[in-house]
Amino acid sequence: MELADFIERFSRQVLLEEIGIKGQLKLLKSRVAIIGCGATGSAVIEILARAGVGFLRIIDRDFVELSNLHRTHLFKTSDALENLPKAVACKQSLKEINELVNVEYVVDSVSPDNIEELISDVDLVIDGTDNLETRLLINEACIALKKPWIMQGVERWYGMVKFIDPEKGSCLRCFIPSGYRQREENVCEILGVINVAVSLTTSIAATLALKYLLGLPVEEELFIVNTRNLSVNKVKVNKIQNCPACVQKKLEFLERKGKEKVRLACGANIVEVIPGKPIKIDAYELLKDGIFQNIKVFDNKLAQIRIGDLDILILDNGKMLIRGTRDLKIVEEIYKYIFTTLEKYGVIKETGEHKLLGEKAHPQLF
Repeated sequence: MELADFIERFSRQVLLEEIGIKGQLKLLKSRVAIIGCGATGSAVIEILARAGVGFLRIIDRDFVELSNLHRTHLFKTSDALENLPKAVACKQSLKEINELVNVEYVVDSVSPDNIEELISDVDLVIDGTDNLETRLLINEACIALKKPWIMQGVERWYGMVKFIDPEKGSCLRCFIPSGYRQREENVCEILGVINVAVSLTTSIAATLALKYLLGLPVEEELFIVNTRNLSVNKVKVNKIQNCPACVQKKLEFLERKGKEKVRLACGANIVEVIPGKPIKIDAYELLKDGIFQNIKVFDNKLAQIRIGDLDILILDNGKMLIRGTRDLKIVEEIYKYIFTTLEKYGVIKETGEHKLLGEKAHPQLF
């Protein structure tokens, strides 16, 4: 893009004395990871892309559904009908919005095993998740890597946002009581949410993100949004002296690394199965010889197949995300069938000795 076109694209933004050409170039060099690209994540992603943030890594394991469309701008009806992974749909839409942005998508769940690798090379991490356990994991990874992040969440008419720099101020654990109980359900599915709560909450989150990336002072209070009575309140959250995370460095969620081989996704009808040893799958080879029916391949990074009522994502590292059941017996049968098929057709390039759990090639999950 020519310099004149670049200036024209952001002409109304560079007029601001706090930004200018220098600030716009600073945004172009900025790197942000967004964990979760549902309602809140995708809204912030869109604002940052339109503002000219140069690199966005989008991480999400889920698929677009019709129920997402009332509160998300980047998803279309066709995305839901095609059952596209959310991260893929986000990237496709962002290409039409700002071709200057380098968008990297990761279709996977964030876990203790991969989170540090996913966020180690970015300037800022933004929460787009829907459950407390993942937020606590993000909090601990950012403490370990000394990175700032932005927490946000919505339900019903309400939202909350906080910029968190654990090196300087309070972390998420500073205002989460020690006896907290993780919700098993997705709050949007149980309590519902109105789209204006998403819009107002994410506008605050994106504002905090842009201010940080531009080097401007950033508010560290907890923003509490109430769209029903149109109020936004700020609450000061002090760093507690005995915080188990940012002070004592007891990173209990991060320390679960390597311990889980089967995970039930919180608030979603998804089971994640992790191979016992690293393997490599060439997703494009799954298109050959009619190995599976109803298959889509995305950039050789993952394949999506449908078996009965189940949608399965096969990642290039051998991990599988099975959507449509939480029955571990069904998951085991599907996993065995797919893995045996991949072995039969020689799609697995590096197997070593494959063990899911235990000593058998295809063991019982429990």
